[in-house]
Amino acid sequence: MRPLGSALALALAACAVCSGAARGDDGDYAPVPQDLASTRLLDLPSPVPLGRHVFEVSFTHRFAEPFQDGSGHDLWGLDGGADVGLGFAFGLSDAFDLSLYRTSYAETFEVAGRFAFFRQAPRVPFSVALRAGADVSGQREVDERTRPFAQLLLARRFGRGWNLIVAPSWVRDTPRLRNAFNAPVGITCPFLGDSLLVAEYIPRNRDLEASVAAWSVGWSKAVGLHVFEISLGNARATTVDQMLGGDFAAGFASGDVRLGFNLIRKFKH
Repeated sequence: MRPLGSALALALAACAVCSGAARGDDGDYAPVPQDLASTRLLDLPSPVPLGRHVFEVSFTHRFAEPFQDGSGHDLWGLDGGADVGLGFAFGLSDAFDLSLYRTSYAETFEVAGRFAFFRQAPRVPFSVALRAGADVSGQREVDERTRPFAQLLLARRFGRGWNLIVAPSWVRDTPRLRNAFNAPVGITCPFLGDSLLVAEYIPRNRDLEASVAAWSVGWSKAVGLHVFEISLGNARATTVDQMLGGDFAAGFASGDVRLGFNLIRKFKH
């Protein structure tokens, strides 16, 4: 559990730095504007809190067949099967929200809570949030059906549309690892019409020789309370247990290219 201890130590250090910066000399604390419009980037979680009494519904779709394995007869895999996900999130306060997500792959439910310790502000160098929960498979033949996880979410906004997110994460069980630690990275940059280009990278897990690094790139556009996202990536995992080990149970290769999309809608009272 040494990686988890390191992540917790990093969390405490980050909170201490931000706490001292936020206090400052006069106690002013005004978070900078945010570009991230939902609880997720493409697959990785966003560090931005949902907001008090804000309800969010998300729909994810990841095609199973990569482009290079398809042809014009099946629209390069688009006629084939896909992993479909449905998620709900609700902000209990300005800093704390709960979420429930279900993907058709392995009938997995992901339940999580996320607490935002600090938002980036003039005296606070980055945003800090902690997300924890569990992935629970509905398939009885799975050896470990409940897989707890914890994620430290660190984010820095450098300017309008420019964001860096690092998410040191631990999960107790993956398809091939008992305890897995990894540090996914996400970046965004501004694009046409106030949209964002998004890139995510999950390094291969050093504890598993057969692990494969996962990557995805996409386009994200907020229109009112809606968020539309289209992505290309080599993996199709959307839950923490299937992402961190680089050992997605259905298999994938570095050079695979699959299409995916997210549809997200917020409801504010």
